[in-house]
Amino acid sequence: MAIFDLHCDTLTRNLYPPFEAETNTLDNPNFHLALSKVPAGTKWVQCFAIFVPDQVRGQEAIAFFDRCAGSFHRQVELHKDRMAACGSPADMAAALDAGKCAAVLTVEGGAALAGRLERVETLHHAGVRMMTLTWNGPNELASGHDTAGGFTPFGREAVAEMERQGIIVDVSHLNDRGFEELLSFARKPFAASHSNARAVCGHRRNLPDEFIREMVHREGLIGLNYAKPFLSEDGRGSLDDLYRHVCHFLELGAERCLALGSDYDGTDIHPDLDSVEKSLHICSYLVNHGISAQTAEDISFGNAWRFFQKWMG
Repeated sequence: MAIFDLHCDTLTRNLYPPFEAETNTLDNPNFHLALSKVPAGTKWVQCFAIFVPDQVRGQEAIAFFDRCAGSFHRQVELHKDRMAACGSPADMAAALDAGKCAAVLTVEGGAALAGRLERVETLHHAGVRMMTLTWNGPNELASGHDTAGGFTPFGREAVAEMERQGIIVDVSHLNDRGFEELLSFARKPFAASHSNARAVCGHRRNLPDEFIREMVHREGLIGLNYAKPFLSEDGRGSLDDLYRHVCHFLELGAERCLALGSDYDGTDIHPDLDSVEKSLHICSYLVNHGISAQTAEDISFGNAWRFFQKWMG
C-alpha cells in the first residue's frame, strides 16, 4: 500500500469553522486526513500546504507563513514516532524506511513571498519544497483563475529563483493566461498539484487538453483533485468520476505524469474518497476497471516519487 498525495489543506484547517480553535491539525479524527487513520504498513508521502488566503499580503503574509511553518514543525516533533519532515529525496526515503509518513511542506499562494525575492530562500530554509503560485485572485507573482491578469516581472523572477532553489513550481489555481506565459520562461518541469481535466468537467480550475499535452511533453506532474465540483459538473464527484478523469488523462499520454492531489480538508469530497484510507482503494479500483497494475501504482505513488526524486531540492 503506497500513497503520494501532492496537496492537502489539513495544516491550515483551523482557518475555517467549526475548527478555529484547533492547534493540532495533523491528527484530528474529524478531518479528512489524520495520522491515526493511516493503516499500518502504508508507505505514505504527504505534501502539507500552508494556504495563504488572497487577502493576506505583505508583512501580514510573512507573519502568517511563519506561524503556519512553526505549527508544521511543532506537530512533526509532537508526532515524531509517526512522521518526519522531509526536505530532500534522502529524507523521504529514510522516513519511509522507518515506517513513518514522509511529510513535505508546501505553500498554496505566492503571497507568502510578500513580493521579496530573497524570501524564496527563506521559504526553502523553512522546508518548503513546492509552491502554488497563486490562489484564486491576483498576488505579487501572477493571477489566479478568478482574474485575467498575467505574470508580473517579479513573478518571472520568483519562478527562476524557485527553480534555482529547488522549490517545485505549482500551477494549480493559475489562470490560463498565466499558464501560457509560464511556458515561455519555465526552465524546469512544473506540477499542477491538484487539478483535473477540463474536457471531463468544465470547471476553469481544471486543465484544458492543450495544457495537459504540454505538461506530458515537459514531463510535469498532475495531481488528481478529489473536490466534487472539479470531478463532475453535477457535483457528485464520486470515485467513478475520478476514473473518468484518469481515462482522459491516459488518452492524452499522461501515464507517467499523473498522480494524486486530494485537496483533503480544503474542499467538499464524496464519501467514496473522503479519508486518507480511502485513497488506498484507488489503485485497486483502477486495476479492477482495466487500468494496468503498473499504471495504477504509478498514479498512486510512483510518478510523484520519481518527479520529487529528480526535482525536489
